[in-house]
Amino acid sequence: MEAVDVESKFEEKIRQAGLLPFFSANESHFLDLGGDLFVEIVARDGTKLSEFRRIAEEVKAENPGVNNVVVRAHWEVEGVGDPLPVKWEVERVGDPVPAYDMKTGTPRMAALYPVVLKSGTDTQRIWVEVTTLASWVFEEHGFDSGAVKRVIRDFVGNRLKVGGGSYWDPIRFPQLEISGDAAEYIVSKRSAKQ
Repeated sequence: MEAVDVESKFEEKIRQAGLLPFFSANESHFLDLGGDLFVEIVARDGTKLSEFRRIAEEVKAENPGVNNVVVRAHWEVEGVGDPLPVKWEVERVGDPVPAYDMKTGTPRMAALYPVVLKSGTDTQRIWVEVTTLASWVFEEHGFDSGAVKRVIRDFVGNRLKVGGGSYWDPIRFPQLEISGDAAEYIVSKRSAKQ
């Protein structure tokens, strides 16, 4: 069975289930990896993931050549500042709150920024932990609170751009971190652009 045949089967089942308006064909992939088929299905609405997963299981069961299937949602960061150069538009990166160790309750040397993501009608709150070292790097380079929020927006947007088997699932892993090293890298890239 060829990748194009599997793609046709998926699209037919998606159409029959009435999910075509929620299917992101341009972000989905059907690849033949030397006889093993890799399928990545991207839903435009996170509330429809279970329906897409059901279809993926059906097609996988009918086609033994399909060995790896990823079903994920297309998430948008919504919030502050200028729109990102791709589909991600930031609506809300919240104000920081102190970070605490979940097991012991002791304060951590970091601040947590809430970020709201949207996939169709589904929303998901994630947290971006900015370590104290990262905060010092940003402060040292003249980043005010608005600039730090734009950095967080871009950071999350870049993580959301990654597809395939290494995509970031904000539902399963709702926390990201910007460390001191990451902040140095971000600052150096911004300096290079100017």
